[in-house]
Amino acid sequence: MKIPVVLDLSDDDNRRQTYRAPVDDGVTMTIDNEPVGLLDISETGVAFVTDKTLSGRIENVVISFTLGKNYRLKPDLNVSFCGSGRCGAEFVGLSDKACLVLSELIIKIQKARIRQAAEENELRPDEE
Repeated sequence: MKIPVVLDLSDDDNRRQTYRAPVDDGVTMTIDNEPVGLLDISETGVAFVTDKTLSGRIENVVISFTLGKNYRLKPDLNVSFCGSGRCGAEFVGLSDKACLVLSELIIKIQKARIRQAAEENELRPDEE
């Protein structure tokens, strides 16, 4: 008989389970109709900059971006940390469709970063 392995992961262990893609001006986020500085996004959450100290569950969030058409996701957020102007939060209650669109956005960002890195490598002179 196999002995089951039980893992007890702390919040710190769970914080970065999914790839976080840095965002550009094409992805925006507002809280209560006020823009915040979105730093990165993943399939499970976001990091952003705000002058407010936030905690707990946040409603009235809108994340906007374009993938062939315009999208406006309206997730609730559960704030994981917030200090020195930088906050991190997990999505709460995203629909399956919203999760798929979010995955597409992250793949698009990853592809753009890979293309950019390849272009930068082509522009560098060979170091022989």
